[in-house]
Amino acid sequence: MFKNTGNTSSKKTREISLKTVFTYIFGALFLIFFLFSGVVTIKAGQLVIGVLYFILAVLVLVPHHHLRVTKTLKFVIFVVLFFVLAYFSGRSTPPVAQKYEYFALGEIFNIAFGNNTFSMVVREAKHDAKISISGKEVTTSGYFIIVTGDIVNLGSEAVDFKFSVTPELKDKQDRRYTLYGTGLAVGKLQPGVAKEVSYVFEIPKDATGLEFIVSDKTDVAKSVDLKR
Repeated sequence: MFKNTGNTSSKKTREISLKTVFTYIFGALFLIFFLFSGVVTIKAGQLVIGVLYFILAVLVLVPHHHLRVTKTLKFVIFVVLFFVLAYFSGRSTPPVAQKYEYFALGEIFNIAFGNNTFSMVVREAKHDAKISISGKEVTTSGYFIIVTGDIVNLGSEAVDFKFSVTPELKDKQDRRYTLYGTGLAVGKLQPGVAKEVSYVFEIPKDATGLEFIVSDKTDVAKSVDLKR
C-alpha cells in the first residue's frame, strides 16, 4: 500500500484578490503619469518640478510598509502631491507668445472660422473726431478710426460670417483698443462675392503705429499695418 503524505492536499492555491489587482493598476497609472509629467515639465524648462515628478515615480515602486503608511494613504498622498506639482508647474509656465503674420493695406489674407474659409483685405483706415450712429452724432476727445475692407467667402455654399474673436487695434505702445462698432451687409455671404465691412475704434490722439489685428481658429493672428 502507498502512504498518503498529504503534501498535495495541504498546499493551498494562492488567489490574487480584486483589491490587489486595483492596487497594481493604480500604481502603474501613477507611475506613468509621474514619468510623463516629468518629461513634459523638463522639456518646458521646469527642471526642478520635472525631477520631483521622477522622484514620485520612484516612490510608487517602494512598498507602502517601507514608507510606514497604509496603501490607501500612500495613494492619497500621491494624488495630493501630483496636483500640487501640477499647480506650481502651471503657475511657473510662461505665457505662449502670440504669433503674427504681417500685411499692408491692400494685401489679401485668409481667415478660417469653423469649417469655413474667407479671404479679407483691408483697403483703408480713416480717422474722424465724430461719427454718426443711428442718425445721432457721436464725438470723442480722441479719434474714431474707421477700418474698411472686403470679405469673400471662399467656400462653395452661402454662409453667415462672424469673427470668433472680435478684431482689435494695437498701437506702438502696445495699447489695445476694442471694437466700438461695426458695419456688415445683412444676409449670408455668397460664394465668391465680396462684401464690404467696416470696423470703428475709438483711440487717443497720441496713438501711433496702429495695427489692425484679426484672430481666427489658427494659432497665428493677422496684423495689418494701418500706416498711422
